[in-house]
Amino acid sequence: MQLAAMERSLFPAVLRSPRQHSRPRAGAARSPLTALCAALQRQAAGCSRPAHHSLDGVPAAQLTLQRTAEAALRAVAALAAALALHLGAPEAVQASAAEDALLQLVRQVEAKVDGAVGAVRDAASLGGPGNPEDAAAARELVQEVCEVVEANFSDARSAGYDRQQWQRLKEEALARPLRDRAAAYSTIRELLAALRDPYTRFISPEDFRAMLKYDVSGVGLNLGTAEEFATKTGLTLPEGREVGSTASGEGVWVLGLISGSAAEAAGVQQGDQLLELDGQQLAGQSPFAVASLLQGQEGQQQGLGLENPAVRKFDGSVQQVSLQRPVRVVQSPVDARLESGSGGERLGVIKLSSFNARAQRDTLAAVQRLQAAGADRLVLDLRDNRGGLVTEGVEVARLFLDSGALVVRTEGRVVASAAPITAPGPAATTAPLVVLVNDHTASASEIVAGALRDNCRAVLAGKRTYGKGLIQSVYELSDGSGLVLTVGKYVTPNGTDIDREGLQPDFRSRPGPDAAERAIQACRLQRASVVAAPPLAETAGQPQR
Repeated sequence: MQLAAMERSLFPAVLRSPRQHSRPRAGAARSPLTALCAALQRQAAGCSRPAHHSLDGVPAAQLTLQRTAEAALRAVAALAAALALHLGAPEAVQASAAEDALLQLVRQVEAKVDGAVGAVRDAASLGGPGNPEDAAAARELVQEVCEVVEANFSDARSAGYDRQQWQRLKEEALARPLRDRAAAYSTIRELLAALRDPYTRFISPEDFRAMLKYDVSGVGLNLGTAEEFATKTGLTLPEGREVGSTASGEGVWVLGLISGSAAEAAGVQQGDQLLELDGQQLAGQSPFAVASLLQGQEGQQQGLGLENPAVRKFDGSVQQVSLQRPVRVVQSPVDARLESGSGGERLGVIKLSSFNARAQRDTLAAVQRLQAAGADRLVLDLRDNRGGLVTEGVEVARLFLDSGALVVRTEGRVVASAAPITAPGPAATTAPLVVLVNDHTASASEIVAGALRDNCRAVLAGKRTYGKGLIQSVYELSDGSGLVLTVGKYVTPNGTDIDREGLQPDFRSRPGPDAAERAIQACRLQRASVVAAPPLAETAGQPQR
């Protein structure tokens, strides 16, 4: 099993403290959405109970199939109605909480319908007694998923994950007579639904292959540092290249790669180190920077071979490989304009619609153009930006931060050991900055907004953000299927829990320069007082004077 190349997060993480309105209060009337969700749960619960006896001459398998179809249709209708209610829900309901409830129900209904279909197949004895080799492969796949979950899953929202209950469910699942892969897939979905995490899910081989098109490097590589290789893959680094050694930082590490990709065809393997690209040594380069080199810069010819990529294999030998720069057309997510503000000031407005592979470099270019045109202040508009590549979000935040500034923190079972994500500095601009947000500002956008505010670099204006701070890693399984697993969550530099909470803006509308500056100064004073205060551990037990 290898970590797939399209992992959309930097690494795993987290904690959570729900707001009052994120769950119904005791004795309070339930909302229509909550009531509908409860009804759907009841329908889903009955969906997987197969009929074991015939009724009026109708075979049991046919009865089960009919009940499955009816339950599935009811579930689809209920989900459509729930979605309509959600889209028209009052602002008082946090969007992320309502949407997550729907996602969780989708997982449960999917698992129940899967189970019912499996019962039909078993009752009808489709495919004969089954092949022993297929049965063994099915059991091994279920066992593989269980191992990944036990090693990496983080109950970031305290939804009720219980290790003892999980162990019991796993033992029951492995004790079943699994006939083939279809039975294994059904069992896996049922197990994952028991985690009660809306984002943890199983992906069929067909869907996983389509998902792999979302490739940051363009050649099928998932790159990371030596520390990320050790924590994410669970593999031991070669002797002499342990975390912290000079050799471990001489290039970026291959955490995983896509089956059938250009990198795999070139002979690159998991555990290799990329040492050189286009004649440029990669020592000290971040995985993000190397991915950008692989993609090529704006205007650079694509589809051409990269010059002498050097790779250090796991055994220590160095080889030259042949890699083609990918041919791709990536739309710019940035729109920049100069506006006239009050008092004759000139505002440089940067609308960033998503975090794709061009977000950082196009944002930097926009900042430079606007300042050259005479912009006095900058506005970064993240409204309706639902995220994208977290690595790009981090790089955009770094554009505005000085050296050493913390960008984001991670919490969780696996990510606790990850190094802090800081800005290399210096900032690309020191111009006053306002960040616009709303209830559709999510994920990577919230990381950027939180980093800029907590470092007293910008104020936020608009509506409370969406509240999506969970971190998912994507694992490729041995049969080509995939597993998306929640492994932690993000918090802002000051410790604000993004997930489910979102970020409360400083202003409801875009502030003037004086109001924004006062807010920045207040932030700096508060930050200075926190830094000046001695830690509790240093004062505890000291005699009073």
